[in-house]
Amino acid sequence: MDIPEFTVNLKCLFCGSVLEGPEDAEYCSGDLIKCTKCGEGNDYDSVLEVVKEEGIEKVKSVAEEQLKKELKKLFK
Repeated sequence: MDIPEFTVNLKCLFCGSVLEGPEDAEYCSGDLIKCTKCGEGNDYDSVLEVVKEEGIEKVKSVAEEQLKKELKKLFK
């Protein structure tokens, strides 16, 4: 079974733009990440929670598709 790679971008909680920052920036719990598009401050923990959920949904979707394919092969 092929295992695909997943990428999930950190997105602004206000406008949905991909959050971009300095390459050497380090954030931790409680920090605000300023969106370069709308200027809003995004809570670091909230952004991570949203991206974790998005990643889990992507993995679930691919796993379900792979399972369906394997079951079809098995019951041919």
